[in-house]
Amino acid sequence: MNGAGSAGLPAGAGSADRRTEGGDRTASAPEAEFHEVCAEDDLWAGEMRLCSVAGVKVLLLRTDDGDIQALQSICPHQEHPLENGDFDGTTLICAAHLWEFDACSGQGVNPDDAELARYPVEVREGNVLVSVKGIKPKYSHA
Repeated sequence: MNGAGSAGLPAGAGSADRRTEGGDRTASAPEAEFHEVCAEDDLWAGEMRLCSVAGVKVLLLRTDDGDIQALQSICPHQEHPLENGDFDGTTLICAAHLWEFDACSGQGVNPDDAELARYPVEVREGNVLVSVKGIKPKYSHA
Protein backbone atom coordinates (compact mmCIF):
# COMPACT_ATOMS: atom_id res chain seq x y z
CA MET A 1 0.00 0.00 0.00
CA ASN A 2 1.20 3.48 -0.77
CA GLY A 3 2.68 5.37 2.11
CA ALA A 4 2.75 2.53 4.62
CA GLY A 5 5.75 3.48 6.71
CA SER A 6 6.68 5.98 4.01
CA ALA A 7 8.52 8.28 6.38
CA GLY A 8 10.78 5.43 7.45
CA LEU A 9 10.13 6.28 11.10
CA PRO A 10 7.75 4.77 13.60
CA ALA A 11 4.73 6.87 14.55
CA GLY A 12 5.75 9.67 16.88
CA ALA A 13 9.44 9.44 16.01
CA GLY A 14 11.37 12.48 14.94
CA SER A 15 11.26 16.08 16.00
CA ALA A 16 10.82 19.51 14.52
CA ASP A 17 13.92 20.62 16.43
CA ARG A 18 17.16 18.63 16.72
CA ARG A 19 20.56 19.13 18.27
CA THR A 20 23.82 18.64 16.40
CA GLU A 21 26.83 16.87 17.96
CA GLY A 22 28.02 20.21 19.31
CA GLY A 23 24.66 20.85 20.97
CA ASP A 24 23.49 23.52 18.50
CA ARG A 25 19.85 23.39 17.46
CA THR A 26 18.97 22.84 13.82
CA ALA A 27 15.51 23.02 12.30
CA SER A 28 14.12 20.12 10.31
CA ALA A 29 10.91 19.50 8.41
CA PRO A 30 7.80 19.49 10.59
CA GLU A 31 6.72 16.05 11.76
CA ALA A 32 3.63 14.74 10.00
CA GLU A 33 0.46 14.44 12.08
CA PHE A 34 -1.62 11.60 10.70
CA HIS A 35 -5.40 11.47 11.10
CA GLU A 36 -7.58 8.41 10.45
CA VAL A 37 -10.00 9.00 7.56
CA CYS A 38 -11.50 5.59 6.75
CA ALA A 39 -10.98 1.85 6.77
CA GLU A 40 -8.74 0.62 3.96
CA ASP A 41 -11.48 -1.75 2.74
CA ASP A 42 -13.97 1.13 2.39
CA LEU A 43 -12.12 2.54 -0.64
CA TRP A 44 -12.04 0.28 -3.69
CA ALA A 45 -9.82 0.54 -6.77
CA GLY A 46 -11.08 3.31 -9.05
CA GLU A 47 -13.00 5.07 -6.28
CA MET A 48 -12.58 8.54 -4.80
CA ARG A 49 -14.06 10.16 -1.72
CA LEU A 50 -13.98 13.59 -0.13
CA CYS A 51 -12.61 13.61 3.42
CA SER A 52 -11.98 16.25 6.03
CA VAL A 53 -8.55 16.02 7.65
CA ALA A 54 -7.86 18.48 10.47
CA GLY A 55 -10.30 20.91 8.84
CA VAL A 56 -8.81 20.53 5.33
CA LYS A 57 -10.85 19.00 2.51
CA VAL A 58 -8.85 16.20 0.89
CA LEU A 59 -9.73 13.96 -2.05
CA LEU A 60 -8.85 10.35 -1.27
CA LEU A 61 -8.37 8.08 -4.31
CA ARG A 62 -7.53 4.44 -4.80
CA THR A 63 -5.80 3.87 -8.12
CA ASP A 64 -6.31 0.83 -10.32
CA ASP A 65 -3.06 -0.66 -9.00
CA GLY A 66 -4.33 -0.38 -5.39
CA ASP A 67 -2.33 2.62 -4.20
CA ILE A 68 -4.15 5.11 -2.01
CA GLN A 69 -3.46 8.76 -2.75
CA ALA A 70 -4.61 11.95 -1.02
CA LEU A 71 -4.79 15.08 -3.20
CA GLN A 72 -6.07 18.60 -2.79
CA SER A 73 -9.83 18.65 -3.33
CA ILE A 74 -10.05 21.74 -5.54
CA CYS A 75 -8.88 22.26 -9.09
CA PRO A 76 -5.92 24.66 -9.21
CA HIS A 77 -7.50 26.34 -12.25
CA GLN A 78 -10.60 28.00 -10.79
CA GLU A 79 -11.07 26.13 -7.51
CA HIS A 80 -13.90 23.87 -8.66
CA PRO A 81 -14.47 20.80 -6.43
CA LEU A 82 -12.67 17.82 -7.92
CA GLU A 83 -15.04 15.32 -6.26
CA ASN A 84 -17.58 16.39 -8.92
CA GLY A 85 -15.20 15.24 -11.65
CA ASP A 86 -14.40 11.83 -13.08
CA PHE A 87 -11.79 9.33 -11.92
CA ASP A 88 -10.97 6.32 -14.09
CA GLY A 89 -8.46 4.71 -11.71
CA THR A 90 -5.45 6.55 -13.15
CA THR A 91 -6.57 10.04 -14.19
CA LEU A 92 -8.67 12.60 -12.32
CA ILE A 93 -10.66 14.99 -14.54
CA CYS A 94 -12.16 18.26 -13.32
CA ALA A 95 -15.83 18.53 -14.34
CA ALA A 96 -15.66 22.30 -14.91
CA HIS A 97 -13.05 22.65 -17.66
CA LEU A 98 -11.80 19.07 -18.17
CA TRP A 99 -8.34 19.63 -16.69
CA GLU A 100 -6.68 16.22 -16.18
CA PHE A 101 -4.33 15.10 -13.39
CA ASP A 102 -2.30 11.95 -12.85
CA ALA A 103 -3.77 10.34 -9.72
CA CYS A 104 -0.42 8.99 -8.48
CA SER A 105 1.69 12.13 -8.80
CA GLY A 106 -0.89 14.94 -8.86
CA GLN A 107 0.91 16.25 -11.95
CA GLY A 108 -1.20 17.86 -14.66
CA VAL A 109 -1.73 15.82 -17.82
CA ASN A 110 -3.69 18.52 -19.62
CA PRO A 111 -2.39 21.13 -19.10
CA ASP A 112 0.96 19.70 -18.08
CA ASP A 113 2.07 22.78 -16.12
CA ALA A 114 -0.63 22.36 -13.44
CA GLU A 115 -0.23 20.30 -10.28
CA LEU A 116 -2.26 19.17 -7.28
CA ALA A 117 -0.88 19.16 -3.74
CA ARG A 118 -0.27 15.64 -2.42
CA TYR A 119 -0.71 14.67 1.20
CA PRO A 120 1.19 11.83 2.89
CA VAL A 121 -0.84 8.63 3.34
CA GLU A 122 -0.19 5.73 5.69
CA VAL A 123 -2.12 2.51 6.17
CA ARG A 124 -1.98 1.17 9.73
CA GLU A 125 -3.86 -1.86 10.98
CA GLY A 126 -6.34 -1.64 8.11
CA ASN A 127 -7.03 2.09 8.50
CA VAL A 128 -6.10 4.91 6.12
CA LEU A 129 -4.42 7.92 7.72
CA VAL A 130 -3.57 11.24 6.07
CA SER A 131 -1.42 14.19 7.13
CA VAL A 132 -2.06 17.74 5.91
CA LYS A 133 0.44 19.49 8.16
CA GLY A 134 2.46 22.14 6.33
CA ILE A 135 0.97 21.40 2.89
CA LYS A 136 -1.02 24.06 1.06
CA PRO A 137 -3.17 23.67 -2.08
CA LYS A 138 -1.54 24.63 -5.36
CA TYR A 139 -2.95 27.12 -7.84
CA SER A 140 -2.38 27.65 -11.55
CA HIS A 141 -3.14 30.09 -14.33
CA ALA A 142 -6.78 30.96 -14.98
